[in-house]
Amino acid sequence: MPRVLVRLRDRYPDASRMTRWRIRQQPDHPSGIDHLGTEWFYEDELDAYDESRRRLTPKRSTDETEAQ
Repeated sequence: MPRVLVRLRDRYPDASRMTRWRIRQQPDHPSGIDHLGTEWFYEDELDAYDESRRRLTPKRSTDETEAQ
């Protein structure tokens, strides 16, 4: 199965340019491929990156959400 290339603006359409820039600056973010000034990323690498970020982000308990 061929690897799929995606742009960050297509992957995260609701994120601002600044947010996408910050995502790219993370030390464990996969490096992109520059093609004619557009940076492309392998989708499977972004999936792995997103999963690693989910594991690092603590989930809010239901007690915290009910207190608000």
